[in-house]
Amino acid sequence: MKNKKSIRIIICGLIVYVLLLIVLTAVESKAPGSSIHSIWDALWYSIITITTVGYGDMAPVTPFGRVLGLVFALCSIGLLTALISLGVSLIGGEAPRFRLRHARSRNWYWFSEENADSTALAKAIQQEDPDSLVVFPRGDGNPGKEPGVLRTDADPAELLRTREKPDGLSLFYAGEDRWHNAAAAVGAGDLGVPVYSLTDCAADNLPENVQFFSPSEVLSRSYWKKHPIGEQERCVIFIGCEETGSALLTRALLTNIFEKTHVLEYHVFGSAQGFASLHPEIVAALAPGHPYEDSLIFHDEAWTAAPDLLARADRIILCADTDPENLTIHSQLRQWFAVPGKVHVRLFAEVPGVDSFGSREDSLTPEFVMKDAVNHMAILINDLYNENSDHPVAWRDLGEFFRQSNIAAADHLPVKVRWLLGEDVRDITPEQCQQAYDVFCGLDPAQREICREMEHRRWLRFYQMYNWRLADKRNDALRLHVSMVPYDRLSEAEQKKDDYAWELLGSIAERRSGREGV
Repeated sequence: MKNKKSIRIIICGLIVYVLLLIVLTAVESKAPGSSIHSIWDALWYSIITITTVGYGDMAPVTPFGRVLGLVFALCSIGLLTALISLGVSLIGGEAPRFRLRHARSRNWYWFSEENADSTALAKAIQQEDPDSLVVFPRGDGNPGKEPGVLRTDADPAELLRTREKPDGLSLFYAGEDRWHNAAAAVGAGDLGVPVYSLTDCAADNLPENVQFFSPSEVLSRSYWKKHPIGEQERCVIFIGCEETGSALLTRALLTNIFEKTHVLEYHVFGSAQGFASLHPEIVAALAPGHPYEDSLIFHDEAWTAAPDLLARADRIILCADTDPENLTIHSQLRQWFAVPGKVHVRLFAEVPGVDSFGSREDSLTPEFVMKDAVNHMAILINDLYNENSDHPVAWRDLGEFFRQSNIAAADHLPVKVRWLLGEDVRDITPEQCQQAYDVFCGLDPAQREICREMEHRRWLRFYQMYNWRLADKRNDALRLHVSMVPYDRLSEAEQKKDDYAWELLGSIAERRSGREGV
C-alpha cells in the first residue's frame, strides 16, 4: 500500500511538472526577446533552475513566465530531493518483492522476528534445505545480506499472494512474547500453510496446519532421542527441576518404559514443587516401594549431601535453567565427588571439555520444531486405530490430550523396536518395523506377556501424567477411566488388547513401505 501511494505521488508530481512546462512554453514562445521557444527549451530551463546550476542562457521575459520561474526556483532542491527520496523508497520496497517473485520455485520460511532462537532455527533449516529462502522482517536484527536471506516488510498474506500458491511457504512465529506468538499463529491458520508457534500454551481444536512448540519441549525430545537409556542403566539423577528439568523428567517418564525387570530410579534434587503439584497422580504412582515399577524420589536435601547416591548413579543430568549454575555444579561434581557414571550438562552455549546438550543449535532444528516425523507417525497410528474402531475420530478432530496420546505412542516405538531387535535404534525405518514385527510374531506366550505389560505400563503412565484416576465408569471430562489398574488386575481380554500396540509395527511397515500406496 505504501509503494502504491508513492507511485501515485510521483505520477501526480510529474503531471503538474509537465503542465507547468506547457504553460511556460505557451506564454514565452511568442514574447519579444524570449529565449524559450519550445517545450524542450522550457524543460532545459526548469532543470537548470531546479538544480540551481543557473547557466543564464535561458530566462523568462514575461511577467507570468517569471512567476513560473519563481515556482521552479522555490521548488529547487526540495522537489528534486522529494523525487529522489520517493524513488529510493520505491526501489527499496520493490527490490525484495522482485527477489521474491523470482524465487517462487524455492521453499520460503518466514519468521515473525529475527532473534537468537529464530536465527538458530533458520540456519538449521538452510542446512537441510540449502536452496531455501529465509524471510525476516525488514529493519530487525542484522541488516546485512546473507546468502538465502531476505528482509522485507511483506506480511504472510502478501507473501502468499506473491507466491501464488501455498505449497512451499512455512510461517514461524518466534518472537519474545510467547502468548502473542500463539494468538498470531492461530490467526494465520486460515492461510492454509504450515504455521509454527514458539509458545508454552496448550490448546484444543487448533487448525490442522498449526503447531505449537516450546524450547523446553524440543530440548527434552532432542535429549532423550540422542541419549536413550542403556540396558545397564538403573539410576538417573536430575539436579534442577524448574522449566528445563521438568520437561526432561516428563519426557523421561513417558518414554523410558521397559520390561518390568528393567526398572529405573529417578532421583530429583532442586525445587520440585511445581512438577509435583502439576502431576500428583504420577508422583503417587511412582512412589518407592511398588514392585516392578520405576521410582520417582524427590530429595529435600542438597545434592552435595548424597555422595553415595552420586557414586552409584548411572547418569546425572544437570538441568538448572541457567548456564552458570550448571557449570558450577559440574565443576563441584568433578572436583569433590566420586562420579563414575555419565554427567550430562544442559548449556545454551557449549563449553569445551563439558559433555553438554541443549544449545539452540542442538535442539532448535526442523526435526524437533516441525516434528514432521513424529507427527506423521502419530497421525498414522490414529488412522490405523480408526480402522479397527467403532467410533473413529479424525486427527483434525482430536483434542490436545488425545493428540499427545498418539504422539507418546509414536515416541515409544523406537523403544519397542530396540527391545525386539536388540539394536540401538534412533530413527526407525519401515524395514526395521517389519523385522521387529516378525520377531514379535515369533515370541512365545511368556515373551508376549512381557510386551503386553510393557505397553499397558506405558499407557497407564501417560494417563497418570495427565492426572487421570480409576473409576467404575469412564468419564473423559472428569479424567476417569476403568483401566487405571496394574496389568495383573486386567481381564485376559483386556490384556490381549495391548498386542495391538506391537502389531502396529507391521501395519506401519506396510504403509511406510508403500505397499498400500501410502
